[in-house]
Amino acid sequence: MQTFRKICHWLHRELGFLAVGLTLVYGISGIVVNHAHHWDANYERSREIFHIDPVSAGPTEEITPLVLQRLRLAEPIKSTWRAARDKLQVFLADGTMTVTLSTGEVIRERFKARPLIFDLNYMHLNTGKGPWTGISDVFAGILIILAITGIFLVRGQRGLAGRGGILMGLGFLLPLIYVVLERYA
Repeated sequence: MQTFRKICHWLHRELGFLAVGLTLVYGISGIVVNHAHHWDANYERSREIFHIDPVSAGPTEEITPLVLQRLRLAEPIKSTWRAARDKLQVFLADGTMTVTLSTGEVIRERFKARPLIFDLNYMHLNTGKGPWTGISDVFAGILIILAITGIFLVRGQRGLAGRGGILMGLGFLLPLIYVVLERYA
């Protein structure tokens, strides 16, 4: 048992240091993602309203060039879309413009990726797939090893036989209670 504890201690220490950076990525991003309903953590958004000369109703292929000419955009246009009879949307690299054809009102919405938080969320949600899938799978495996080896690090009343066992039981009980109350109550 002593050799087993030494191996657990060594694994826990070495993998623990390796996991610090990844734990911070997932921990910080996890808090941000949990509160996505409060704010857009990925993008800073701004809104500007201005007017152009109104455009009479007509076929999309006729009014789109006219609207674009009146907008006098210096930046490249990704695409356009006739959202409704009286609305034309212009999609740009940093946002959108929604033009009300009958009034000439233009609502310009811009978005800019938030430094650091955007990148943390990109990794946490595995948006890019590819190599990050393997990295995150290895990290998940490391967390499993850390959880198992951690059980055997402390002996006695502060370990599995005492307070550690109670805390570990709570760690299993909390998600179980949540699932039962959320899904089955």
